[in-house]
Amino acid sequence: MEKGDIEIQRHLMIIIALEHINPLAIIRSLGELGIKSIFIGVKHKAPVASASKYIEKFYPVCSDEEAFQVLIDNYGYVFEETGIKPFLFFGDDSTVELSEERRFDLDGRFIFFNAKENGQLTKYMDKYEVLALAEKHGVKTLSSEVVDRGIMPTKVDYPIITKAISPNSGGWKKDVYICNNEEELNTAYQKIRSPKVLLQRFIDKKTEVALEGYSIQHGRKMFVGVQCTYLYNIKGYYSPYYKCEPFKDDTLKTKLNSMLEEVGFEGLFEIEFLVDKDGELFFSEINFRNSPWSHSSSKAGNPLPYLWAKSMITGELTEPAEFKPFNSMVEPFDYHQRVEGEMMSLPQWLKEFKEVKCTHYYDPEDLGPYQVMCKNWEILK
Repeated sequence: MEKGDIEIQRHLMIIIALEHINPLAIIRSLGELGIKSIFIGVKHKAPVASASKYIEKFYPVCSDEEAFQVLIDNYGYVFEETGIKPFLFFGDDSTVELSEERRFDLDGRFIFFNAKENGQLTKYMDKYEVLALAEKHGVKTLSSEVVDRGIMPTKVDYPIITKAISPNSGGWKKDVYICNNEEELNTAYQKIRSPKVLLQRFIDKKTEVALEGYSIQHGRKMFVGVQCTYLYNIKGYYSPYYKCEPFKDDTLKTKLNSMLEEVGFEGLFEIEFLVDKDGELFFSEINFRNSPWSHSSSKAGNPLPYLWAKSMITGELTEPAEFKPFNSMVEPFDYHQRVEGEMMSLPQWLKEFKEVKCTHYYDPEDLGPYQVMCKNWEILK
């Protein structure tokens, strides 16, 4: 056992997130390695993550603000008393943004996702800002412009796709509309809630790609645990069935690393791309937080929450594990789309279900979250 592995055992692992499969990915990734988490869970549709057997202590709260107050009240003085800082993980954009507002409470007390210069994460949650950053570092993007809700485009040709400017603005994914002309855009504006709207050239995508990884030393060092490629498309939604494989594009990695270094980010991340019919990748966004897909990285031999914590202790990256490509599935949503949606038969689906290496609810070693999902499926779907 290496020094970093021994040191990790002394630290508390604390998660602040909505009650869904995002924090469950962290909880299981750590729990499978013998480390139980403290979960401060913000009430959501159903208590999925808190049903895991890998939780040491659970604090149910009703808001992000309450979650941070519980954190400070119960663990704000651990470092002062023990000399050991707890690790703090975020699973939602809103908690990341609030962490910058509450950074004075966190600095010196916790090891947490952050940018070297406070405010940078909130800045680059703005889609226009992060697209400009990608272009600056030579990463391909689709043409776009930001307008006030109701204003017609002057720089982007139809068809276009509308997006809320920030994940914490307006209706977020509910503000996504594909518009082929001015009339359709006007109709969309009647439903869009975000006061600022990103208008982006729409492409008939072949698929989407997500990179799951982490960075340390304020972005100077970057690790990608898995590349996830969606195996079918759902309009305006993620695909719950995807292929996992090693990330091997060193040229793109260098460009992305330079982006993270400019942001000054250290923590878990997800970087997303659209892929056109010719296989060309176009940068979409960076999520400065954990993604549910991170558990697939654990199944690939790269448990991101653990490796990030170890790297923050040692200052060094671990060599990525070698693994053969495999498929992962968000099984209830995939069943809903492909079986109930009559895309395939139940026997065909069961065959694919049995062959996947990672499922996001069902786990024979940790059945609680799956049982909660089954009881609350009508609410969750």
